[in-house]
Amino acid sequence: METQTGEKLVQELREQVSNLLAAAQLLTPLVRERGSKKDMEYLAVMNQNLYRLLRTVAHLELSRERPPLCRKEKLDLAGLCRNLARQVEPLAERMGVSFRCELESENLLAEADGTLLEQAVLNLIANALEAVGAGGHVVLRLSRKGTRALLSVGDDGPGLRGEERPKDPLLKQPGGVGLGLTAARQIAALHGGVLVLENREECGVRAVLSLPVSRDEGGLVRSPQMGYDRFGGFSTALVELSQILPREAFLPDDVE
Repeated sequence: METQTGEKLVQELREQVSNLLAAAQLLTPLVRERGSKKDMEYLAVMNQNLYRLLRTVAHLELSRERPPLCRKEKLDLAGLCRNLARQVEPLAERMGVSFRCELESENLLAEADGTLLEQAVLNLIANALEAVGAGGHVVLRLSRKGTRALLSVGDDGPGLRGEERPKDPLLKQPGGVGLGLTAARQIAALHGGVLVLENREECGVRAVLSLPVSRDEGGLVRSPQMGYDRFGGFSTALVELSQILPREAFLPDDVE
């Protein structure tokens, strides 16, 4: 009964968020034509909160007892990282954070759902960007260790220290309800992978998503852009980073 109630609740939330997003899209041209600069700022605030709602619903879907549908295909992990870097770099710049992507292995394939995997890595990036703040540095790195592909996100923030370190670093963190990392861990499990958070020796935290490498036996290799659209045409990066980006990132000209 609880599972059925949860399913209905998520579905109802998704429908209502879709209605609000549609209303915002209809309102935007009217504000552009007749509104003031202040009205555009109000629209940005509304857009940001709608993106946050969309993010919450997506995380709730991944946190349910019934796992989401995982559409696995042979995926180019280097291509996924490059695609994420193109999306994240300008957004990180708005926050005053240096973001870069390092590919230690260019030819790594995995049997993966590109859309879900992108969502998981963006969650890790969002946590890192929030931890470092303006002036900080975040690195997305792809490497290989034996039969595993390692997608890691490192930052030079304060790290997890002493009594501040939770028993399970994937549980609730200050400033949020903890659904983001829970969703990332669920996505890792769906791919036969694991997600580990650890303190870096120098400073900050490193989140490592380990996935089995696909044996290259030919066949069609997908890029992440060719997957299904989980957010109905809205930028995955804007959705997943909506909790930490400044409201100016959600002005109509930026979200369209």
